Amino acid sequence: MSRYYQDLDRPGGFDYRLFQIPALGAATFRGPEIDLSRSYLACVGAAQTFGRFVAEPYPALLGARLGIPVLNLGIGGAGPRQFLKPAFLQLLNQAEAVVIQVLSGRSASNSLFDNSVSGGMVGRVRVDQSMRRSDEFFREFCATASRDALAALVAETRDDYMASFIQLLQKITAPKILLWLSTRPPGAHDDYSNPPNSVFGPFPQLVNRKMAAELAACADEYVESISSAGLPQRLWRTKDSIDGAVARGGVLENHYYPSPQMHEAAADALEAPCRRFLGRARSAPAARFLLVAAARTGTNLLLGLLNDHPGCYGGGELFNVDALAGNTIPWREMEEADRPALLELRRRDPVAFWHEISGMAAARGFSRVGFKLLYSQGFSHRALLDRLAADSELPVIHLKRRNLLRRLVSERQAYATGKWAATPAQGEPPARPAVRLEMAEIVTSIRTTEEHQEIFDRLFAGHPVLNLVYEDLAARPDRVAARAAAFLGLAAPATPPAPKFLKTGHDTLETALTDYEALRAKWRRWGGFFDG
Repeated sequence: MSRYYQDLDRPGGFDYRLFQIPALGAATFRGPEIDLSRSYLACVGAAQTFGRFVAEPYPALLGARLGIPVLNLGIGGAGPRQFLKPAFLQLLNQAEAVVIQVLSGRSASNSLFDNSVSGGMVGRVRVDQSMRRSDEFFREFCATASRDALAALVAETRDDYMASFIQLLQKITAPKILLWLSTRPPGAHDDYSNPPNSVFGPFPQLVNRKMAAELAACADEYVESISSAGLPQRLWRTKDSIDGAVARGGVLENHYYPSPQMHEAAADALEAPCRRFLGRARSAPAARFLLVAAARTGTNLLLGLLNDHPGCYGGGELFNVDALAGNTIPWREMEEADRPALLELRRRDPVAFWHEISGMAAARGFSRVGFKLLYSQGFSHRALLDRLAADSELPVIHLKRRNLLRRLVSERQAYATGKWAATPAQGEPPARPAVRLEMAEIVTSIRTTEEHQEIFDRLFAGHPVLNLVYEDLAARPDRVAARAAAFLGLAAPATPPAPKFLKTGHDTLETALTDYEALRAKWRRWGGFFDG
């Protein structure tokens, strides 16, 4: 379809910069062509992702905003089965993250129509083995079929679509962002008043609210971009209509494909979710690495999982205030004879101390050596922070937390109990007491944490950076740890990494806060935090 679109649309000045990917044969894809040996974002979809009739589709807009190459795998008429081919899956699983457009339900099979070969709109009519587009097949079927027969065939098509789409989502191991890109929200009811057009409706045809919810449950994020801004889109002067556009008053008009304004809206909706999953466009080349975060964001859990990988030595908080006050060094396999000199070096020159202690681990055969630095510790050791920021080759894992109210509650409960971590050997952690927080305290904490996140983002903007989210780590520790390990270039361990720390809090905010209802009633900007 790519060459077909290019041939039709060239009179309008559209150059889709088509290129081929050797592993995918003769198929062509929308450019720009990217270096697949480097980090990239992949976008999977149909003509909407390809970006017919636009100079900059949402994949290109995302790439410019995120500073990462984007592989546009938009194929006109594609269904989920199109991308289940091993060559496609390999490309998708090598990506840092994958945006997957909710595809049309027409591009699926049923008992009368088989699209298993193409994976797209074209298939074989099972009765006479003739080739048809699915919309042509349904139009012919509706001419003689009863409403009940059509409803049954639609149900079959949807079942096939969902089975293949869920299989696709399960086979993509990279972080997945599901995108609903349409002029309509997901509907709840079918309309058989004027089949097949009323049944199909606008893109993505046949997909309803229940189906979208089931697909979203298989993805890491779900994003909706619903708009008709810019439609109809005036294209170029001609008296002749073409496939996909209608000539009216001597001007060709696009009424179907997303307009440039709709692509901008899609990029707006996708930018923040993509940014949460993406690292920089470079992999981690250096032996040392740094883990930065606020307190209570799962740093122990992540480091414990990374340390199960051969060659990884992830240490603790070398500049923790308690470690400083108690003259301790939270570092595994510390030789007692080395401790006095290292304590003095840490006091006198934190940068030299870090280089010395990481060098000791490297001398014992570790290929990746790192430590964690909480925001407050970095600000307390500004010379160290500035030196780390100046080393643009230093890979940085930035672990953040979405619900900053829960972070504060966890911190206050840890102070109240003196219990900052729990391990499987200790059994399930005991219930934690409810804490009382003042509104001003909450606002100050959240604003401060947000500001610190932004400062650290700016400080390490030129580094290889992998952004991770605590809530994802807590829900899927194996998957998130695997992303971090891949970012650091770590070899897979002989046995899957096992969590060394347990989540200390399973209580809801309603039970964790003594004045939950009063605080929620006053809330404005961060009201959603009370739902997490």
